[in-house]
Amino acid sequence: MRIAVGLWVLFALIVGIIVAARPDKRTVTPEYRQASEKWWAGKESPYDMSQGGYLYLPQEAILYTPYQLLPKRVGEPLWRWTGLALLALGLWRTAGLMSPTRRNRLFLAATILVIPASLSSARNGQVNLPLAGLMLLAVSALARSRWNMATLWLLLAVMLKPIALAPALLASACHAPLRLRLAGGFLLCLGAAWIHPDPGYVTAEYRHFWEKFLLAGQPAENTFSDFFGMLWHWGIHPSTAAISGIRALAAIVALALSIHVMRRFRGNPPAQAFGVMLLAVLYLMLFNPRTEENSYVILAGFTALMAGRAILGNYLEDAGRAALLLTLFTLALAVECYGYPIFPLTKIWFKPLATLVFSIVLVAGNFSLLKFPQQGIRPAA
Repeated sequence: MRIAVGLWVLFALIVGIIVAARPDKRTVTPEYRQASEKWWAGKESPYDMSQGGYLYLPQEAILYTPYQLLPKRVGEPLWRWTGLALLALGLWRTAGLMSPTRRNRLFLAATILVIPASLSSARNGQVNLPLAGLMLLAVSALARSRWNMATLWLLLAVMLKPIALAPALLASACHAPLRLRLAGGFLLCLGAAWIHPDPGYVTAEYRHFWEKFLLAGQPAENTFSDFFGMLWHWGIHPSTAAISGIRALAAIVALALSIHVMRRFRGNPPAQAFGVMLLAVLYLMLFNPRTEENSYVILAGFTALMAGRAILGNYLEDAGRAALLLTLFTLALAVECYGYPIFPLTKIWFKPLATLVFSIVLVAGNFSLLKFPQQGIRPAA
């Protein structure tokens, strides 16, 4: 436990020092900072009508306010540390579900494996880092039937990045107690934006967000690392109708598989929660049209825990082989950190291909990698 915590503290200090020394280098946070400033000024929209720029709900600008008010050399490292803390806490809480008797060792193994995949997001200050932690925290809350906490984590994720609506919807489809909580909480979060002194400005910004949302969902460049970015990289260009149809079909398949996981692991809430959220994350990585290379830190949190548990040899029939393959896969989710010649050779196509293979193996094995212990966890009604 001391080693694991020490690694997180050391990683956070290194990132913090680098960012504090040069807060405007290799960062995406100027978009967040400017959006927060414009939001509270109430005179200029954070949104432009390009496919880039600020792509989030107004709530993200509101949540970023404490970091924007601080000097850059303080606020920028603090934003990274928030994301790292959420990821570490998510790993710790979920490790207790997966291996209650060897939690500390699993936390250490997962820490070592996930840090490479989190390096790029931490350095750049991207929302993907806190999102990775929130997805794991949602797993822990769902497994323990803590519906209010699960709702909080999922709503925070949606407010930070709208793509998190997909995991929230999938979780609510599989866990009935979430449905009214998420619906009511979502409306409450949207309504909270009217704390702004200019209600007309808020209404206009919601309209701008929706226009931007529709525009950003149709990227014209093959620079994104999703399933179709992989195809475009290989010179395969499906029609827009085909892309939309495949994405819709994939959503239906993800829902059907989630229902299967709920039935397959009936009476085992940790396996159910982990499996449903893992499927949601796999869907996002492969079929979100704006998946970036460092978006895969969200998936790495899950696979690092799976690899760590296989390394410890718990609950798996062929733990040695699973440990090797899961470890290699998790480390492969950090190829952008390995420099020349690895990253130029793998950019765009490699991560979605590896994720697709992992998804097929997971489903073909009837989710046998998700066998969890049940000590101390009461099945939900």
